[in-house]
Amino acid sequence: MAIAHRGASAYAPENTVAAFDEAIRLGCPAVELDVRLTSDGIPVVLHDETVNRTTNGSGRVSELSRLDLLRLDAGSWKHPRFAGTRIPTLDESLHAIAGLALPVLELKVPLESSVLRDILEPHDALADAVVLSFEPAIVAAVRRDLPSLRVGLLAEKWHTSLSRHALDLGASLVVLDVGVVAQPVADAVLQAGLRLWCYTVNDVGTAAACGAMGVSGIITDKPDLIRSRKRHARSM
Repeated sequence: MAIAHRGASAYAPENTVAAFDEAIRLGCPAVELDVRLTSDGIPVVLHDETVNRTTNGSGRVSELSRLDLLRLDAGSWKHPRFAGTRIPTLDESLHAIAGLALPVLELKVPLESSVLRDILEPHDALADAVVLSFEPAIVAAVRRDLPSLRVGLLAEKWHTSLSRHALDLGASLVVLDVGVVAQPVADAVLQAGLRLWCYTVNDVGTAAACGAMGVSGIITDKPDLIRSRKRHARSM
């Protein structure tokens, strides 16, 4: 399965409704996004701790209000045609994605389970969404409080106890940096009864190699390339 990394981020500003719309237009079955909290407690979609890289502003997301973020241009850095694009809230993002693609939420910071539930529920996403985090405590809390959600543990490095750790947290999948994915690693994850996803893959050769090893989710900035590879494979 191709998973659009921050939306179709090769073609539109990452983590914006424009990127999510483009991923869906390309037929991507899943869309990944990053969640942070503003100073006034609103879940918004942005990867970095600061707005510096992807907007015309500066400062930490956690020190800026939702109104502060609305004043920022989150599109011009990518291309002038995206001028005026805004940082979306999680609710706005789900409005664009839910029902059209699988929402995959990476929680960059802890989020009250009741807040997450109240945002997901109106979009009928409580049974469909996947929640990922590098933080074990976040994975465990989401699994404990919202058991209908699938949760996954993100990791940059592989170690032999990772599968056991993921299972102990209640995760159903492990998401690894593609640079550490090898057949013995894939075998260990799959034999533990977990699914394996990897990030970030932007060429068809690497995608094919990952698929051959048993990787079931490929996070990519270019979901059209991954889909093209799969269509070609089906025609062989």
